[in-house]
Amino acid sequence: MLALLAVAAAVHHCPAASIGPGSLSHGGAAGASCLLSSFQNGCKAADYTLSAFGVDTVHSLTFRVERQNGRCAVAIVESFRVVPQPPRLTSRLACTRVHRLNGDVVADRCTPKRTVSLTKLSA
Repeated sequence: MLALLAVAAAVHHCPAASIGPGSLSHGGAAGASCLLSSFQNGCKAADYTLSAFGVDTVHSLTFRVERQNGRCAVAIVESFRVVPQPPRLTSRLACTRVHRLNGDVVADRCTPKRTVSLTKLSA
């Protein structure tokens, strides 16, 4: 039990970001940059959540840096929620690269194949 708590405590929680409704935005790119840094500097365990809010909906991507089969990877869980219902899982991805691209931070080389922005998300 103590070992499990030590592992959980070792995860760095990067600041979350949220978008919407409209042009409302909180958190900026600090969380995306934090996750990128954790990935590039020794595959340090970290997590970050990006959410887009509508009038009664929440679309979220949760990113987690972790070791998978001896390689550094980012596990991504995508969910969608219509308030007041619980969130519904819409996809899971595993990506082996996180980098800056055209002023954005993106995860790519994903399974299933996809490129995912860590800063832009539509509701």
